[in-house]
Amino acid sequence: MSLSTFTIGARALPPAERAALASTVRLLSCLVTESVVRALYFPLEGFEATGFSVILKPGVALDQAYTSADILAVVPLCHVPIFKHDGQDDRAKEIGLLDPLDMMSMVLEPSPSQISAADIKSHFDLIAAILKTLDSPGWHVEESTVLVLNKGPLSIWHAFSQAMKLDPAIAKDIGEEFASAVKWQTYSFEFPPPAPTFESPSIDWEESIVEGHPTHPMHKTRRFLPPLQDFAPGSYDLYNPKLRFVAVPKTDLKITYNFEELTRPLLDAAAKRAGKPLDIQEGYAVVPVHELQVAHIQDKFSGVQVYSEEFNLDLRAQQSIRSVIVPNVYRDVSLKLGVGIKLTSAVRTISPESAYLGPRFSTHVVPALELDPEVVTVAKELASVVHAHPDGQIAKHCATIVRECYENTSEERGERLIVCTSLVESGHAGEGGDIPPVIRVFDLDTEDKRAEWLDKFVAVFFKAFLPSVLKNGVAFECHPQNCVARFDLKTKEIKGFIIRDFGGLRIHPPTLRETTGVELDFISGHSIIAEDLEDVYTRMYHTVFHNHLQQLIRVLGLHYNGKGWAIVRKNLEIAIPKTHLLWETWMSPERKTFPGKCFLRMRMSDMYRFHLHGPFPNLIHYRGVNEESLRR
Repeated sequence: MSLSTFTIGARALPPAERAALASTVRLLSCLVTESVVRALYFPLEGFEATGFSVILKPGVALDQAYTSADILAVVPLCHVPIFKHDGQDDRAKEIGLLDPLDMMSMVLEPSPSQISAADIKSHFDLIAAILKTLDSPGWHVEESTVLVLNKGPLSIWHAFSQAMKLDPAIAKDIGEEFASAVKWQTYSFEFPPPAPTFESPSIDWEESIVEGHPTHPMHKTRRFLPPLQDFAPGSYDLYNPKLRFVAVPKTDLKITYNFEELTRPLLDAAAKRAGKPLDIQEGYAVVPVHELQVAHIQDKFSGVQVYSEEFNLDLRAQQSIRSVIVPNVYRDVSLKLGVGIKLTSAVRTISPESAYLGPRFSTHVVPALELDPEVVTVAKELASVVHAHPDGQIAKHCATIVRECYENTSEERGERLIVCTSLVESGHAGEGGDIPPVIRVFDLDTEDKRAEWLDKFVAVFFKAFLPSVLKNGVAFECHPQNCVARFDLKTKEIKGFIIRDFGGLRIHPPTLRETTGVELDFISGHSIIAEDLEDVYTRMYHTVFHNHLQQLIRVLGLHYNGKGWAIVRKNLEIAIPKTHLLWETWMSPERKTFPGKCFLRMRMSDMYRFHLHGPFPNLIHYRGVNEESLRR
């Protein structure tokens, strides 16, 4: 299978330029898909680009002639994007969903001044064709207008934030996150991880991520919050940190279940490694913490004893960085550690609400849910600890969760466990690294093979995650980082999934209580609580279709022809009774749009735990590109 036009073009660029492009296209994707700005599609003939998108600045009035000053960016496209069903601009079709893989590997923006011809020489004909197209009714683009190649997300972000009249402090902070994303993405392109094989252990798959989230503009952001120093890429190995230990008065901790018993093997192993006992003062409990978190704990809490560095253990981090396995100590459990680092748009600590809920949800709710144990396993959170500081924003910096781990013992069950995010990555080092593992590892060298593989994957996926939604009003956040696929070690056939992490659950307590008799035990105000079932279905839609399946279908080459979404519809018809409210909510032809999670809107509002939603095109109904879709 050939790679996408965008991917081929991007890989021809030097790492720094490629990284800048990766963040820029994600920024534009969010701006358009979240309807923060409007974008118009124009077809082209005679070029590799099938058309181009003009992305307008915010606040541009519909009833005026557009000028070059109204243009935020111009993006040549290699594929036709998904249009809005209710676009109102007579100039062209309005874009409802713009994905980075729709694009050519370049972004253009108006230049405030003339430049030398050498800067645009290789794209002169394309730029001329674009400007000629814009010399039409409804436009007043000056003859002196020059389009230049964009050099990164910051110029577009600055132009957008000024037009949006965004608070300067917020705009500056977000700009720094874009800069961080470009910096760390550059390093990832310069030193890509090895290409995983089917024989690779699960932890190698976790650490094989090259680009990360396909549309989040802060996909590679790594910001080390004060009092931590800002590590440069390559100067600190986030995937191979150390486990440290601190002792806290028990009166300053909220301990759930047998946390001390479950973490005792860690203390014993650290003492053995140090060659001396790890003494625990009476009335204190020892909390294992990420080594980077020691600085935060010393800065934010009094009465905490930090054990010397000689008491440490080696860790290997999963994709999230804060979830870790402890080699040679734990086999069937792992740790989730609070870390004061901002990855994407969230600080990766553990809130008191999450520390409280996880073990209780695992013990009381999970066994009562409508789940098929043959196809889905919930990685239960067994115990937790969090500081009792009255300010939750501080307390979250001293927290740890002990969680079930199935990866280390999978081969004994005849399974290979692979985190789903890693299936669609590419650009790895080594043989075959340019091909996404889902295609390379499973020998999907024809469209028929890819369609058959997707059909099996989707059928098992829906069998795993829809029953609890349909019956109990409980939606797991089954995006690809939280989902670990279980494959037969001999046949490579999909067997089921493991779902982990409860921070993004969506639960309708009345339905849960009515169907299981279980009263959900949670801290008031927790973000997982849904006011109604529509809220549950909204969260599920975003994680399943917009996030998880869309990228998989695109990478498999089954998006633009509509075949991937036909497979999705077929399996939904099997999985959802037509009399159920979920059928009407997702499948009704009248449901042209569905509320999607708005990463950029949330970041501009300084939100991450509670979601903002906007009307995204309903991908379930997508049937591919056809001539009708190109008519204005």
